[in-house]
Amino acid sequence: MKYPKSIIRCLLGLSLFLLSFGHGLVSEAANTLPPGLVIGDSDGIHATSEGEYYVDLVDILPGESYQKEITIRSLDLEEPFSLGLLVEEVSSSGSVLWKDHITLTLVLDEKEIYQGPLLGNGEFDWSKTPLELGVCTYGTDKVLLATFTMDSALTNEDLREQSRLEFYWTFVGTKDQQPIKPTEPSTSDSSTPTVPSDSTSGPGRGTLPAAGGTPHTSGSGKRLPQTGEEMVYMFLSGLLLVLIALFLWKKRREEEQG
Repeated sequence: MKYPKSIIRCLLGLSLFLLSFGHGLVSEAANTLPPGLVIGDSDGIHATSEGEYYVDLVDILPGESYQKEITIRSLDLEEPFSLGLLVEEVSSSGSVLWKDHITLTLVLDEKEIYQGPLLGNGEFDWSKTPLELGVCTYGTDKVLLATFTMDSALTNEDLREQSRLEFYWTFVGTKDQQPIKPTEPSTSDSSTPTVPSDSTSGPGRGTLPAAGGTPHTSGSGKRLPQTGEEMVYMFLSGLLLVLIALFLWKKRREEEQG
């Protein structure tokens, strides 16, 4: 009988395909920012639902500065949301390595949170660890002022050919896990999560989940809830059972006809 081995191979392949499909759906749901969080600047450029924000620096001369005022608006957030910012270099070309000749200053709500090279200062790598922007709550705005300053030491010889640096920012975050307020005094529980401080920034904090990748876990080791995950797996399980039944029915019919 060759049928059992064939059935096993087909079902294993089908199961792997369905699990991969379901994992993709769940990951996609975890990658998006909350619908009630709007991030945009005065030029009309907005961050995508995945948090990606495009920065365009055009015709800036040595010694000049360019500013972007970005508003982070919490219109309809059901729960507080911790927000961070990642930077990623896409490509660099030309005679000037712009990432070494552009100083970036970030001021959040009139408080400086970063000053240094465009892609990190060596002590803090915000291409891997998000630069924290605090906690967003319902009905509040945050204003992020980004100032890009070109190196005044660059000469015409340095700019003899066109140089280009492509990079993008990604706003990332996770739901704030607030402790439940006890109705009566109780002993402290080391597993109770705490609310991140608005004024703290830098690599000393825990990393926030970046857009893309697999579902993350909270500090207590428990997986954070994923939107629609239960329905996805119920659908895939039902689909798998239907396909198995059809396969066995077809096999039995072929045996009867043979």
